[in-house]
Amino acid sequence: MNNFIKIINKYIILLIVVSLFGIPWWYLRMWLFTDYLADSFIYWIPNLVDYIIRFIIIVLLILDFRKYKLKNVVISCISSLFIPFLGIVIFLILYIQKESEISEINE
Repeated sequence: MNNFIKIINKYIILLIVVSLFGIPWWYLRMWLFTDYLADSFIYWIPNLVDYIIRFIIIVLLILDFRKYKLKNVVISCISSLFIPFLGIVIFLILYIQKESEISEINE
């Protein structure tokens, strides 16, 4: 169980960072940056952070799939491209399934 928590921590932190650049960033932008035009870089920051986090999640998924020798990496990476949480859930289900198979073999 401790290994499972270590695996899931990095993904949870990335999802929290994405959520910080949603609605809180919108309010912060309205309060602090009222003088900028609508096409300013300030308005693009949430989108850029979202795309960067999605790319980081895909890379971490590929590394974890190789580390734990799991299959279906393509399905998980494509799903995390659209919905990052879905790719993480697919990875965790496959990881739990493999761990349960290993524990059944050892018993």
